Amino acid sequence: MIITVNGERLDLSRYNSFHAARYDQTIDLVRSMNGGRTIELGGHPWTMTARLLSEPSVDLIATVSAEEVTAWPDDIPVTANPYTMELPDGTSQDWTNISANLERTLFPIDSAGGENDGADLVLACEIIEHLTRSPHIMLLNINSWLKMGGRVILSTPNGSQFDNPLRTKPKMPAYRYSQYARHNYVFTMDILCDLAETCGFEVEYTTYWSPYRRTGLAKLYRVMSRLPGTYFKNLFAQSIVLVARKIEDRETASRIPRAYAPAADWERIEGVGTSKRHELELTR
Repeated sequence: MIITVNGERLDLSRYNSFHAARYDQTIDLVRSMNGGRTIELGGHPWTMTARLLSEPSVDLIATVSAEEVTAWPDDIPVTANPYTMELPDGTSQDWTNISANLERTLFPIDSAGGENDGADLVLACEIIEHLTRSPHIMLLNINSWLKMGGRVILSTPNGSQFDNPLRTKPKMPAYRYSQYARHNYVFTMDILCDLAETCGFEVEYTTYWSPYRRTGLAKLYRVMSRLPGTYFKNLFAQSIVLVARKIEDRETASRIPRAYAPAADWERIEGVGTSKRHELELTR
């Protein structure tokens, strides 16, 4: 895939080829929900964005992708900038990218405000595992952009995957130039569903994908992941996917998500504050 973004020619053929199966599955899921007014999180390097811009059922009203990822990007200002992409078929499409830190700042998207103008769909695919501090803030942002009944697609690596007993490398991801460039947490399906439910969503659909090529004996994992029931999918599928529907407006999470350590210092969680510190300490 070769595209041009704001005048810069990008050859993303290798990256697109690696993720192509996941992109195809995601687009099929988007089509099954009739697309509509859509926001994509983590658009860079724009390969999925190119597919969304080419999809007739999708009106891409914004992407949210930080434009200045520093070593410690807590204080990225919220800015909206125009983007133009020349697609592989030679056509051009315009859209707006919002640069912000999704888990640090609650911010509006002007084109996704109000009951009638809210987004129909938000894509947060392979994003949440990169967050380092407060994933619920990202979900509260998504809640604020969606109209009532709007949906979010969340996908992330499967944290329940079988661990090769012959593996000798550390389980932790390799260090990279930025804390946000690596996977910082892996979710299981129940933990991901729980997190969504604390932020005003009802889980409508869950599934497991294995979109990436395996080699050697690991090829058997794909076969095992297709066996009936969730037990083998939990052990052998590569990715977990959920679709959740907004059922209430929330500016705070309803409780501490199960993925979080009990503490009184969490921001934007209902009932959590300095007065709760002692009570929470007793539950550790």
